[in-house]
Amino acid sequence: MRRATTTDVRDIQALERRAGGLFRDIGLDAIADDNPPSDDDLSAAIGDGKIHVVDAPTTSPDRPRLAAWLWLGQADGDLLIEQVSADPAFRGQRIGARLVEYAVALARETGVPGVCLTTFSEVPWNGPLYRRLGFVEVPPTELGDDLRRIRVAEGAAGLDVSPRIAMRRPVDV
Repeated sequence: MRRATTTDVRDIQALERRAGGLFRDIGLDAIADDNPPSDDDLSAAIGDGKIHVVDAPTTSPDRPRLAAWLWLGQADGDLLIEQVSADPAFRGQRIGARLVEYAVALARETGVPGVCLTTFSEVPWNGPLYRRLGFVEVPPTELGDDLRRIRVAEGAAGLDVSPRIAMRRPVDV
């Protein structure tokens, strides 16, 4: 794993399109068709050191260059996983789970009390996976201001085509 550079922007976008395609398989075409983050948004986050990538073990013209990526931020005093995606070509290798564990370790090392995220509650590689990784649902009445704003923005962006939730994993500091 390494910090992303601006030369990774196109590869991150391509990975995100491939990962998003999995949503079509479960009838969430609107999510599958959603555009990846813009060049400007990714470049700014990369400049701030918020994006990490995992290089693919082997590359060739017909294989992706990146295996996974992680975008970190902050929300309500916690480390926020804004996005984590693994390329479907590497599905089942727990690369995404390792990126989540990296975020937890980073929170622990920096004294942050928890890691939070928003996700689809029932999509198998979303809510159920995060539950297995130790995350618990944050009831809507207990959302902090930042997570509440994120959920409102997600609804406005049309992401609520399937039930979405906020989740948090406390970190033993």
